[in-house]
Amino acid sequence: MRKAVVGVGAVLMVLLLAAVLTGLWLQRTLTAAGLEQLHWQQLRWADGALWLGEASGVQVTEQGRLGFRLDGVRLQPAWRDGPRIERLLIDKLQLVWQPAQQLPQREAEAEAYWQLPDLGQLAGPLAWLPEELAVRSLLVQLPCENQFCELQGALQLTAEQQPLALAAQLELQADEQRVHGQLQLREDAGAYLLQADLKLPQPLPLVGLGELSGHLQLDLENRGDQWLLHAGQLDGRLAQPQFEALNVLPVELRPAAIAVRITPQPGSLATWRETISLAMQLEFEGELNGQLDTLLELGSQPQWQARLRDGRLQLEAPRLALSGLQARTVRLDWPLLTHISQEQLTLQLGKGALVTAQSLRLPDAGLHLAGVRADLGEASLTLPLAVPDQLQLNAPLRLGTTRLEHAALKPQGWNLNGRLQQSPTGLTLDGSLAALSGLNADLQLNWPGGQPWRLQASLQEIFLRAADPLAATFTDWPALLSFSSGRITGELHATGHSGLERLTGKLSLTGGQGIYDRASFTGLSLPLEMGLHNEQLQLDTDALRITSLDPGLPLGPLQASGRYRAALSEPASGALDVRSASIGVLDGRVVLEPARLDLGQARQTLVAVVEGVELARLFEVYPAEGLSGQGTLDGRFPISLVDGNLVIADGRLQAREPGVLRYQAEQLRELAASNPNLEQLALALDNFQYQVLASDLSYDEQGVLVLGLRLEGSNPAFQQGRPVHLNIRLEEDIPALLTSLQLTGQVNEIIRKRVEQFYLQRRSP
Repeated sequence: MRKAVVGVGAVLMVLLLAAVLTGLWLQRTLTAAGLEQLHWQQLRWADGALWLGEASGVQVTEQGRLGFRLDGVRLQPAWRDGPRIERLLIDKLQLVWQPAQQLPQREAEAEAYWQLPDLGQLAGPLAWLPEELAVRSLLVQLPCENQFCELQGALQLTAEQQPLALAAQLELQADEQRVHGQLQLREDAGAYLLQADLKLPQPLPLVGLGELSGHLQLDLENRGDQWLLHAGQLDGRLAQPQFEALNVLPVELRPAAIAVRITPQPGSLATWRETISLAMQLEFEGELNGQLDTLLELGSQPQWQARLRDGRLQLEAPRLALSGLQARTVRLDWPLLTHISQEQLTLQLGKGALVTAQSLRLPDAGLHLAGVRADLGEASLTLPLAVPDQLQLNAPLRLGTTRLEHAALKPQGWNLNGRLQQSPTGLTLDGSLAALSGLNADLQLNWPGGQPWRLQASLQEIFLRAADPLAATFTDWPALLSFSSGRITGELHATGHSGLERLTGKLSLTGGQGIYDRASFTGLSLPLEMGLHNEQLQLDTDALRITSLDPGLPLGPLQASGRYRAALSEPASGALDVRSASIGVLDGRVVLEPARLDLGQARQTLVAVVEGVELARLFEVYPAEGLSGQGTLDGRFPISLVDGNLVIADGRLQAREPGVLRYQAEQLRELAASNPNLEQLALALDNFQYQVLASDLSYDEQGVLVLGLRLEGSNPAFQQGRPVHLNIRLEEDIPALLTSLQLTGQVNEIIRKRVEQFYLQRRSP
């Protein structure tokens, strides 16, 4: 008896140890399958079935976390040529799903390439399915906006083993939302026939995806690694999509909804080492709406990949407001070819890939463009999905606008042609910018990654002949300035991070000849250096030169050097540093002393020094009958600019040494015949040899020159050379004098018309 008790005890110990070891093995096996936090209780055997009061756990995958809880589980085994599960009944099954983006980040694992399975390899595991599986109460909790959505329903599955036949049906519902799914799988002569149907008639909000609705139908045949698609259809709509990939787009360009329709091409047999062809149409709803029509080719070998062939993307927005940009009637029409794999995305645009807009406005920049057209045909893009910063882009650019408006530019068309390239090292652009006026520039942009961008603009040579591209381009170009010849070259260099930070450049005008207002000029040479930094504009020249200038009086040469600084917001109210300036006048010259002028003030003052002006040349050009003489004049006088008008006060002129002054006019002789005093003056001035010739000088805002002359000398033929002192006040309307000189001389027809217009304006009350 004791031996029997010991034997039974030993058997029980062995069974207990086996149960413990089996439990540990089962625990480790389930954990290795991704199941965690496993708990169960109330496990018992009764009425020929295994009963489990409750069980719970969590399965964690790369896609997210699935929590489950089972209540009232009944598993009834059977023996038919081996152990089988005849029936599995679950009173209540609760599933809680959380996508990966809602969970703490885990250490990244190497991803294995997934491919469509060979259903024959699943025959063994499928044989363990129960002949009947029923979940009387199924509760599915899915993350919605700031909460969980609960769907309630039931799941029913039946299975036959010889041959294999499965049928499953799922019904879930919550308020107006409903999920209906059906699955049938059966074995037929070594092949597996799979039919599936899933319906979401009302939008179901899913975190990380959006509000999903639609209908999916599939009829597939599997023979090993070969699949035959007999029929299929996908009609789906995703409202408020939440794809992470959309976050790279501005909010205004993100679609409010995406609808998709996929229809297999007839007879799409694929080994998945090749492709399966599907006709796909995507429709986009939102501020930017349109559709993508393409042929989608799917393959699974050596990994999943997709190709879009014969694609055409068409988008349109009646109005579009982006950050700093307002657009009307925007249209995009792109023929495209795309390839997507687990490593990268490639995109190639076909010929005639266009983006057009009726108008574009950039209020901050003061720009308005009409008739905008961008041709991006044959552009290509490669994007490694794991390292997006390794993006590569190669795009020919053909951009144009029929009318560009800006306060500094005259309205007209502009075009930009070139090539844009993006690589891991940075962004580059080589192209040319051209206005319809004829102003052209070559552009080179280089923007290394993480460094400031650099732009070089080289002005194509401008020859100023019949047409003047500068006058036809810039609104502030002086209306009274015109060229008949000349050559302009130049280049600009700009740099910055997000916006413009620094600009430097050089412009050079040589051989300039033309007219400014009522004055002609020749031999204009202007080398100009410019800079812009911290919103401060600087212009600098060391060698401004004009060979001749004729406002009615021949002048020249003119030479000057100086620097101008101004705030970019007030370019006309800066400071001008005059380093040197001189102009040839009547075989002498007038020199300006170095000075600084504040053009923001109403009055500026300069000092002019007269050197070596010859009286003989003055009397050659001054229209006074019978007046002649010799001598050299020097002087000094302050010049004030009052609201742009020239004013001179307290000026001084004086002859350098003794000279001769003759006034032998017939009009004076006739007056002297009846006036003894004038007779004496006429005799003295007939050949007046002066020792002193000095004058006060003033010039007012109306253009009246006043000379207070003081003459000391004698005429050897008058009263035996008795000394004579004369004080003479002369007034002359200089604008009228120059007008008279121009009207009586040989002048350009343009100048003549301007002079006549000026003369008529002065005579008008």
